[in-house]
Amino acid sequence: MTFSSDAIVLKITKTGESDRLLTLLTRDRGIIKAFAKAADRPKNKLHMSTNLFCYGRFTFYEGVKSTKVEECDLNETFYGLQSDIGKLALGQYFNELMTEAAPVETDATEYLRLLLNSLFFLANDRIHPRILKSLFEMRLASLIGYMPSLVGCKECGEYETETMFFNVSTGELFCNACKGTGTKQLSLDTVSAMRHIVFSDFEKLFSLSVTENTANALEPVTEKYLLNILKRSFRTLDFYKSINN
Repeated sequence: MTFSSDAIVLKITKTGESDRLLTLLTRDRGIIKAFAKAADRPKNKLHMSTNLFCYGRFTFYEGVKSTKVEECDLNETFYGLQSDIGKLALGQYFNELMTEAAPVETDATEYLRLLLNSLFFLANDRIHPRILKSLFEMRLASLIGYMPSLVGCKECGEYETETMFFNVSTGELFCNACKGTGTKQLSLDTVSAMRHIVFSDFEKLFSLSVTENTANALEPVTEKYLLNILKRSFRTLDFYKSINN
């Protein structure tokens, strides 16, 4: 049978002489894999629409053993990512995270929304990549069911003290008096940024504005928190960091 869904290409694996095996994030069915026959040939109708980051309305044929791409009405290529290797690497990291964390065989509207908006802001230089990376990591952690506990101190409920402490292993916030071992000291600006990422409506998510110092403090916290949840490393992250150190 055939079905259609909005989808974005997360990963391409070449198979045979000219076929592509695509990993896609679809709105209606989450992560799927589908073959694009002869798409590696420049004259093939699927050649341009099955590249990395291509987003559009895909029509699939679902067979007994495999799924194939029949056609695609292309909407966006995020061409701006190609202009800078750092942006390209970060975009690939976002894709790899989605491949790992997004659901399978179920609605993935919120995951697709997060990825598309993040790639748009990245491609068009609307938000500093370091801030965007933290936005993506912590919002994704919340989407997959690991929203950190940031309302107040886990022990006493104190909303704010001069400095706060965050446990990246448990996602819990502590005040100065209740901090324990394994916590990282955070400024109130960093805590406020984390609260914005976790609690704001999606329409306000990308309005986050922080100083360079806060962005520098926020990035390792969101990264470590998400990687601790997923229990793995990412080669795209390693590459991104290698060109930004």
